Amino acid sequence: MIGIEKRGMAILVSTMKRQRAVLIALALVLASATPAFGATKFDGRWTLMITIPESAASGNNRTFTVSVDASPRDGSLHGRTTIADAEGHTVGGAWRQVSKKVSVTYELPCTGDGPCATLILTGKIKSSGTKIRNGKVIVVWDTANDHNPALFDTSNGSFKGDRVQ
Repeated sequence: MIGIEKRGMAILVSTMKRQRAVLIALALVLASATPAFGATKFDGRWTLMITIPESAASGNNRTFTVSVDASPRDGSLHGRTTIADAEGHTVGGAWRQVSKKVSVTYELPCTGDGPCATLILTGKIKSSGTKIRNGKVIVVWDTANDHNPALFDTSNGSFKGDRVQ
């Protein structure tokens, strides 16, 4: 009876050693593969093509391109952006990212008597890390509207983006 118990114990110890080796190997594989499954960071330089209405009451759209320089977040919940349009206007903004989903907010430069607005862009960075497709834009115009829950006129638009660097 004692011999059977010793043999059973030896088998149990051997099995536990093999399981430990398998678990260590699995942990190493997962640790090295984690970056492949992690979301691509938004920080860096991007070119965004944005399509929004010309104004709050307009049925016509306008499409324009902006260059975005997104600073690293450095552990913060949000990062800073510098956004420049084709006319040379430069404004600051903020960005936030959760997994592959990114949001960018900035003030549309007011030029002359044109409408002013805040743009909120939301999109998903593609797995390549170099493209954003089918992004959505919420435009909050600087015109008061008591019938809108935002208390300002709002419109919808779209955008897409390409990483430059």
